[in-house]
Amino acid sequence: MKTCCYLQARGGSKRLPHKNRMLWHGVPFVADAIIKAQASKLFDLIMVSSDDTDILDIARKYGALPVLRSAEMSGDNVTDAQLAVEILRPLGRFDIVCKLYPCVPLLTADELRCAYVKLLMSDAEAVRAVDDHGLDAGAFWFYRMTDNPLDTLCKLDYNLNMWQDINTPADIAEAERKYENN
Repeated sequence: MKTCCYLQARGGSKRLPHKNRMLWHGVPFVADAIIKAQASKLFDLIMVSSDDTDILDIARKYGALPVLRSAEMSGDNVTDAQLAVEILRPLGRFDIVCKLYPCVPLLTADELRCAYVKLLMSDAEAVRAVDDHGLDAGAFWFYRMTDNPLDTLCKLDYNLNMWQDINTPADIAEAERKYENN
């Protein structure tokens, strides 16, 4: 079974500019996510898609395949499904794909492995990371490769032990508090 992990790491962020390059415990957020994907030992390929050459340099440095987004895929109105098709189609067929968010400071490699097994042991098409309210936690989606948009797939939820979506400086401070108290 071929598996792929991809991170969509735009250079800009409306709420927290350049957040994917900000440091979390000495490494950029995007590098932290790459390290966790590598530590899970699940993926045949880990790639980072970005419109920012600095982020692509970070991806390369940490062992991920850097993929420069086309101009058509760099806008705010591009869907996850459109971007996934652009990123994955040239690389061949994968059975299982993980869309890993680039700012996942509290995620563990073990949670990635557990969610992957949950997908394999089910008939579902996808497993998404959720918070304790059942809402998308902004961490990852595992899905069986399909041409259908993620939001239309039959999905299971994977409850994260700890999470913190990163959109503001206060979110980073809250992630640090949770990290220290764990």
